[in-house]
Amino acid sequence: MTVDRYSDFYIRNKHFKGTRGLWELLTRKKVNTEIVTASDLRQYKRILNLTSAHLEGYEPGVPIHISKGFKFRTVIAKLFPQTKQRDVETALRQQWVRY
Repeated sequence: MTVDRYSDFYIRNKHFKGTRGLWELLTRKKVNTEIVTASDLRQYKRILNLTSAHLEGYEPGVPIHISKGFKFRTVIAKLFPQTKQRDVETALRQQWVRY
């Protein structure tokens, strides 16, 4: 990631406007959702898809890394709604299938 003097940044040659809400999503474990806009969420989802940061082992094509953490429950699970149906037990079963 490259950050310019205006707090904008580039990931894999893609430009992202460095808003307060987007930086909040990128850097905090407990996100202050009051300062995050819909545009920030769209850009964050784009970043997650670009980097596979939300996936187990950061590998494309594997399940989403499920967590009990605040950011996962309040942000990531809502950006990727198919994960809401899965619980920890299902995630563990999927790990066993891969071995």
